[in-house]
Amino acid sequence: MKLNGKAAAIVIRTILHLICKIDRKELKKIPQKGPFIVAMNHINFLEVPMIMVELFPRKIHGIAKKETWNNSILGWVANSWESLSIDREGSTTETFRQARKILDKGHFLIIAPEGTRSQDGKLRVGKPGVISIALRSKVPIIPIAHFGGEIIYSNLKKIKRTKFTFKVGNPIILQPEGKADQEKRKYFTDQVMYRIAELLPEEYRGVYSNLDNISKNEITEVMCD
Repeated sequence: MKLNGKAAAIVIRTILHLICKIDRKELKKIPQKGPFIVAMNHINFLEVPMIMVELFPRKIHGIAKKETWNNSILGWVANSWESLSIDREGSTTETFRQARKILDKGHFLIIAPEGTRSQDGKLRVGKPGVISIALRSKVPIIPIAHFGGEIIYSNLKKIKRTKFTFKVGNPIILQPEGKADQEKRKYFTDQVMYRIAELLPEEYRGVYSNLDNISKNEITEVMCD
């Protein structure tokens, strides 16, 4: 993170702590050094800056839609935090190449497999981008879930702090037998999403509510140092 990014992190963390009561205990499970891919659910604007500042000073990068840079303030923050841009309507080749370079340096990469905000906190169908990066880099994926932030807007109107909770699962490594075709990438995507769902209260699990579908086939859990 650049120097101006560190300054932004301090300011943003102060603001977030004023408007949120954060249960961050499980974030201590996350190693100080990577490489790791962090896969988390995506509710609204809140969780991305929050996870970035809570994991500081780890060397961590996010992936943001290219439209983020249309806003001068958000674009400045994204640049300061060395975020990657992704074109959701076009080619992702360059984004994946940059992601691989970040992981090769031993850094963290945060990805929201749903690709878009749920707003209500309930899980939507995951997309295979995180899987493509994980398979190419052979880097473990850490599932992280959060909840509470879906009511931030109503709480702000009431001048009330929002309770925001993080949960952290065991890292997994994907070990496909044979070619990772479209069907297998979907299987791995769903397995990452089920592991995020497992960390959530039942009412937030959405399309991944049936935890009986969790499988260890071609997947290995690893322990963090």
